[in-house]
Amino acid sequence: MHKLLNRDVIAPVLALIIFQGLTTMGMHAFSNAPAEVARGYEMPVSFTGIYTAIVYFTALTFGLLVSGPFGRYGAMRSCQIALIFGATSMAIFTLATPWAFLLSAILLGMAHGPMNPAGSHVIMRVGPLEWRPFLFSLKQISVPVGGALAGFLVPTLVLTTGWQMAMLLIGGAIFLAAIVAQPFRSQADEDRDPTYPLRPNDIMEPIRLVFEKGPIRAISIAAFMLIGCQACIVAFLVIYLVQDIGLELQWAGLIFGLAHGTSILARVYLGVLADRVILTKLILGYSGIVTGICFLILALFPAGGSYWLLCILGIILGNANLGWVGLYFSEVSKLAPEGKAAAATAGSQIYAFGSFVIIPPLFTLYVELIGSYATGLAIIGALGLAAGFRFLSIKY
Repeated sequence: MHKLLNRDVIAPVLALIIFQGLTTMGMHAFSNAPAEVARGYEMPVSFTGIYTAIVYFTALTFGLLVSGPFGRYGAMRSCQIALIFGATSMAIFTLATPWAFLLSAILLGMAHGPMNPAGSHVIMRVGPLEWRPFLFSLKQISVPVGGALAGFLVPTLVLTTGWQMAMLLIGGAIFLAAIVAQPFRSQADEDRDPTYPLRPNDIMEPIRLVFEKGPIRAISIAAFMLIGCQACIVAFLVIYLVQDIGLELQWAGLIFGLAHGTSILARVYLGVLADRVILTKLILGYSGIVTGICFLILALFPAGGSYWLLCILGIILGNANLGWVGLYFSEVSKLAPEGKAAAATAGSQIYAFGSFVIIPPLFTLYVELIGSYATGLAIIGALGLAAGFRFLSIKY
């Protein structure tokens, strides 16, 4: 335990949690104020799925480019630059024009893209071997922290200050994090090499690693399916709860925040259990199965049904569907060649988080054509079940 609590280990991990938590809050801001933003932009609320897809497409593409900058400038400096992109994104988003919509999503993706590879780079460098699964899971609490902040704060900020001021406040917090991180940069980036080459072929190395390692490829495909469920929670849960179930925005946002908030604990206790009490891949498999069942229940939930049952469902989803991603990154890093954890993570997330690029636009198209969020959620639930069984069948 004393190795885990060493300042050189815990400080950079906590910094990464703050960085990714803030960029995640920015990513969820639109989906937690869908009606207000949609009125400002004069577009359907379902376009939150399009915004999410653009953000993730950019994040995944930009994530492929980080090996060179990490080597030359360090992971901390790269994250600081990314945070400035994120702060700029939130300011541009308030302009409410088609070009602002596109540019904001691109810049926010550039902010979020380096965060997971940075986590792998840092944890594999400073983390004690026996504590790495826990540190990966701990670092990934940044995502539910950001989601919880978005669910709890954004609806209230929108109702009290207006949606544009809410976005500016989020942008200000992201920019402040970039500035506050500066004193810790020298220690966090002590492994940087100013002569490290920024090779153009670096972009292909992460993709090649995934193709060469069969288990990483299989894990990435299963993660793609299960992350598709996450994408729909992020982009459409609040809309579904407001439009189909009949909740007020702040109560729907509370469930969104509750799901993300409880997944913080899930990422901690699952990180402790992984490979100590139960195999990591079994946790991943059971997470998919429980997620699929929850989505099917959500699809069948009656309008005006018990709010407390919805809260319980949100808690279960938070544990099952939002609590496993750190363990996925831990498995990928464990299977990666020596010194290639960041590259393997960047390549794997292209496949896995590509779900955020593909699933939300397809879901948006389905809703616009069919007019039913419920049947769409049922289809996504089947995808979650398939992911769970695929994780359980992988051999390595």
